[in-house]
Amino acid sequence: MVWGLLLLAGLEEVVATVAMKYINGKRKKWAILTMSLGFILSFLCLSKAMQVIPAGVAYAVWTGIGSIGIALVGMLWFKEKLSIFQYLSLLLVLIGVIGLGVTS
Repeated sequence: MVWGLLLLAGLEEVVATVAMKYINGKRKKWAILTMSLGFILSFLCLSKAMQVIPAGVAYAVWTGIGSIGIALVGMLWFKEKLSIFQYLSLLLVLIGVIGLGVTS
């Protein structure tokens, strides 16, 4: 249950970050609302997960999910290019997130 909340928190962070990209210095109300709600839900889910999962582990997993998620969205949606070293670095983040989940 709490790991599901932590996953949801990471996914909400991705949604909020994508919405942030659409604000782009303009006052787009839908993007500001989506970003705000996304971060609020993300922090609420993260804080609930931290009641059971150690704070350091929960935060590391949350940031890992967000980092990998937004990198994937950037590549697939925004057509951003990554170097081989960036792919390898994301792979190491993924291995770390999985390792934290398995050992907790």
